[in-house]
Amino acid sequence: MTNRRRPRGHAGKSPAGRSAQSRAPAARGDRRGASSKQGRAASAHKAAVRRRQRAAVVAVAVSIRKPVVVNFFASWCTACQAELPGFRQEASALKGKVTFIGVDSLETGDKNFLPNLFHLAGAFAALARDVGPDGGGLHAALGGGNTMPLTAFYGADGRLLDVERAALVPVGALQIKIAQLYGVSS
Repeated sequence: MTNRRRPRGHAGKSPAGRSAQSRAPAARGDRRGASSKQGRAASAHKAAVRRRQRAAVVAVAVSIRKPVVVNFFASWCTACQAELPGFRQEASALKGKVTFIGVDSLETGDKNFLPNLFHLAGAFAALARDVGPDGGGLHAALGGGNTMPLTAFYGADGRLLDVERAALVPVGALQIKIAQLYGVSS
């Protein structure tokens, strides 16, 4: 009969138990590693989506070959309701000089409420709904955060010239911004 001594720290454990025990920390570490890899992959994917969304707006702006004003609004936003009559007025007055696009973003209610209330379909060149997480992908790509309304000003060459993260009220504030950026007035 041979008297085998077991290595310290493994008393009463079978060889199978030792290998499972020694594998456990590595398995936990692998899960943590996989989790952080998934997090990095998700972040990279979100960044790629934001780049594609920005590129889509630039492509629209360049294809129009005019300055473009992109206004983000939502039915729950009272500041949006205050500024949209002025946007409609300027969009009609500047037709042919500046293109206005309305984007319903971060919407939690009726996506048609503000466009219908202010008859935007006739004044704006296009009305769109934002996509991405929580319906605010492009809004987020422009650094919108929780800010609403948000207005992006693009040059005729598609370059983003400015982003306004507040309501442009009264309409004179919008008129001044357009005159400064594009050199046109109504």
